Amino acid sequence: MTTQTLCWLNGEILPVEEARIDPLDRGFLFGDALYDVVRVVERSPLHLEAHLDRLRGGLESIDIDPPANLDQSCRQLLSEGQLETGYLYLQVSRGAGPRSHQPPADIEPTVLILAVEHAFSEPAARAMRAISRRDDRWKHRDIKTTSLLGTVLGKLQMRDARVDEVLFVGPQAELREGGSTNLFVRKGDVLQTHPADHRILEGVTRGILLQLAEQLGLSYCETPPRLHELREWQEAFLCGTLTGVQPLVELDGEAIAGGVVGMWTKLLATELERTDRRDL
Repeated sequence: MTTQTLCWLNGEILPVEEARIDPLDRGFLFGDALYDVVRVVERSPLHLEAHLDRLRGGLESIDIDPPANLDQSCRQLLSEGQLETGYLYLQVSRGAGPRSHQPPADIEPTVLILAVEHAFSEPAARAMRAISRRDDRWKHRDIKTTSLLGTVLGKLQMRDARVDEVLFVGPQAELREGGSTNLFVRKGDVLQTHPADHRILEGVTRGILLQLAEQLGLSYCETPPRLHELREWQEAFLCGTLTGVQPLVELDGEAIAGGVVGMWTKLLATELERTDRRDL
């Protein structure tokens, strides 16, 4: 029997097929909305507060009042639904009103939470290949906006190249982040990743991995890896809420470290899995 997919929309839990959003919603008309994604394992939302903190901070930065009780709404949806393994997709738009670039003062945010089934790969088990692409996205990648056209174009290029991810590159050949992942590279026994400035999204998983690296005594620095230094890399991996930690073994058709999964990748993938289990 097919299970019914539920969502939470503006305070009401209902089948996703019955959910209706106003066509004048600013998220639809302007991309005036933010989102976040929370991994669910054994019906538990992992690192929920860290994701909600990022979402609230982003909303405040674009002058949207963060909705109250988002954590309770997430847990209520999981309690009433049947999602065992997958993720929650949260989206908050400025709300619906007359189509004008300047929103009305009394507008109320639209809040949507989707519960989505998803099968996760085992830690460090998926050898990933990527292509690089000049970063032509907008200048505030640190704000998790739903306006993702630049990323979509990169993902289309990725699809056509038949690889697993696109990595965005800055003007000095600095590798910033993937279309839906953060990048880590080990070079000279130092783990490198782009600093958490406005050029990348500060991933929740990225932050946890930096803490784990410190606890494990692994040297790291928030310095962008350089595309032209690929042959000096000892290993590389991608990370994210839905990705976990997975090895990056090829970039632009060139093997990284002989295409072998690195020992730091395996170690951090294992430790992240243990950390996630403690959060259940």
